[in-house]
Amino acid sequence: CRAICLGGGASSRILADGMTRGPVVRLPSACQAAEVKAWLESPEGFKIVKEAFDSTSRFARLQKLLISLAGRNLYIRFQSRTGDAMGMNMISKGTEKALARLNEEFPDLQVIAISGNYCTDKKPAAINWIEGRGKSVVCGAV
Repeated sequence: CRAICLGGGASSRILADGMTRGPVVRLPSACQAAEVKAWLESPEGFKIVKEAFDSTSRFARLQKLLISLAGRNLYIRFQSRTGDAMGMNMISKGTEKALARLNEEFPDLQVIAISGNYCTDKKPAAINWIEGRGKSVVCGAV
């Protein structure tokens, strides 16, 4: 620390900021799951889900969805800013509200798990390096 201070200090920048929650939902058929995926990826669908998600917190704001289809299962990765908090409770609450709203649009949708291992909380996974999770920073010292 002393060498860094004597050398002019260090600097850092936040490159990305977004916590994730990745539930898994199931539809009666792969075709229906594909329809839900297309709807979520549409501007209209995202807007509806975002409004539901954002209504649960003063701080959590849904940034994006990453959706993967595996047969009749949909893995939906919700990414949200959470202010200064780690925000897992905050993002889980928003995700639950968004899934309830999604279920209004698609009554055959069944929520299998609020965490379907797509957020990959508490374990190392390549998706967190590729897509980011939490704060991504760069630091330098001269």
